[in-house]
Amino acid sequence: MVPAIQSGSILFVNKISYGFRAPFCGLYLMRWAKPKPGDVVVFWTPYGDLAVKRCAGLEGENSFLAYGDNSSASFDSRFYGSVPLDNIVGKAAGIKPAASSLEAPFTGPAPGGFDK
Repeated sequence: MVPAIQSGSILFVNKISYGFRAPFCGLYLMRWAKPKPGDVVVFWTPYGDLAVKRCAGLEGENSFLAYGDNSSASFDSRFYGSVPLDNIVGKAAGIKPAASSLEAPFTGPAPGGFDK
């Protein structure tokens, strides 16, 4: 399966979708939303890697499960468990394909979902 985000593409991230963080320390000053199942979320994995995965659901009040669309080859919550909400960087807002691509210059979320 071909990855949804190709090498060289630019991912636009809305960093205030779920709350507002204090500059330089990353602590939430205000949190007004949590990721919903189906949201494409950018976050730090428990191993310190930056990841872009789809939220599969919330686990209690403090964490969420993240799964890759390419499930057979994706390094996701099946391997590292649930991800704390504080690890979220933001919600994916759109993709600008790599320069070699002949697609539209900007692909934002379709009505009803990110890639429907």
